[in-house]
Amino acid sequence: MATEKQIAANRRNAKKSTGPRTQEGKARSRMNALRHGLAVMLPEVQKPWDELDSLSPVEISDRLRQIERERMKAFEAIDTALAKSSPDQVGRAVQGLGKLDRYFARSYSRLKREVN
Repeated sequence: MATEKQIAANRRNAKKSTGPRTQEGKARSRMNALRHGLAVMLPEVQKPWDELDSLSPVEISDRLRQIERERMKAFEAIDTALAKSSPDQVGRAVQGLGKLDRYFARSYSRLKREVN
């Protein structure tokens, strides 16, 4: 059980963790998808991944299909790396799979909001 002192510290820290507030900070954070490698994984994507708000439901659905294709490739890479007993390759493939899962969840959530 957390003490009152820990709870107070958590609340103070939570007030600091609200994400970017300035336009410059928001612009910088929009590039996270590029920095984290998803744009490299899906080079055919024309619009940045952080611009889901400007996508139509059809475009979001296309993006979900792209992600699913890349997930299948990642699973194949994991199988291949396991067969070769290559832990480094397994680790990279699992990291890529984690990135894809995050973007799938975000895109899927956005699609649900658009449809409802």
